[in-house]
Amino acid sequence: ITTSDSALKAGETATITFTLSEASTDFAVTDIDVSGGSIGDLTAVSSTVYTAVFTPSEDSTASGLISVTGDKFTDAADNANTTGSLTLAVDTVVPEIAITSSDSELKAGETATITFTLSEDSTDFDVNDISVSGGSIDSFTAVSSTVYTAVFTPSVDSTASGLISVDASRFTDAAGNANTAG
Repeated sequence: ITTSDSALKAGETATITFTLSEASTDFAVTDIDVSGGSIGDLTAVSSTVYTAVFTPSEDSTASGLISVTGDKFTDAADNANTTGSLTLAVDTVVPEIAITSSDSELKAGETATITFTLSEDSTDFDVNDISVSGGSIDSFTAVSSTVYTAVFTPSVDSTASGLISVDASRFTDAAGNANTAG
């Protein structure tokens, strides 16, 4: 049992190839055990090669396991198969971001500390991922790999609300999953 991709992130699938040492007429998708996701219909490429698409479970880091236990199918002489298995790394947990402020009402001369809390570690979240209106941010600092702070200064002579946001797909987690908006 082989795969087109051994490490899957959110939105990805893998083509699983089952290569038999001898032709079989009774190998079927019901012979395959799957955990950590699901497998689609079995397609016969030849009498010894079959493929199916594996889709990992959503919002999961549980490994995908695809196996065929012994005695599930036979060859032309009615000999039963041996066991085969394949494990896939799965991380379909999409990172989220929470944005909080030390002060929700600012007047002239005041600033607020904005805290960005990520649900997972990220090495590519930076100040350029942040959109700001009604003021500006500076002093962007990484407190940890999941907590960042910045100072928001409202626009001078303005009554416009300050809006601080991070659009979806601005940073990623270690598996390469892109963030949701915050």
